[in-house]
Amino acid sequence: MKSRKLITSLAMAFIFMPILIACGPTRVDVAMTTYKFALDKNSAPAGEITFHVHNDAADLTHEMVILKTDLPIDQLPLNDEGVVDEEGAGVTFIDEASDIEPGASTDLTVNLEAGNYALVCNIDSTELHYQHGMYAAFTVK
Repeated sequence: MKSRKLITSLAMAFIFMPILIACGPTRVDVAMTTYKFALDKNSAPAGEITFHVHNDAADLTHEMVILKTDLPIDQLPLNDEGVVDEEGAGVTFIDEASDIEPGASTDLTVNLEAGNYALVCNIDSTELHYQHGMYAAFTVK
């Protein structure tokens, strides 16, 4: 009798495990190099999304800021220091993974509604990462 219950429990686990996994957050892998983001996907369904962010640069600390915007990715508002104004017209700050050292990684989980987003490195050092093209467009459907 116990073996029958065990077999039934294992069968149920195998049946429902894919469903439970599918209900978890969508994962997006983001590799950062010097002045570039490489995403394994440029869109995801609305809901909980986990960005797995890895800094593959050998020499620079990076960050990933998520902004909701319909502006062209290369025309986000800048502040007086030359970095993206995270409170500027046409952008809404969502969240960020900051100060990711070379070789390090982190996960950032956010709940995103349908729309257009910009992922930017907004490091405000003399390098001005955004102005060097360190950004990526991301769409939530």
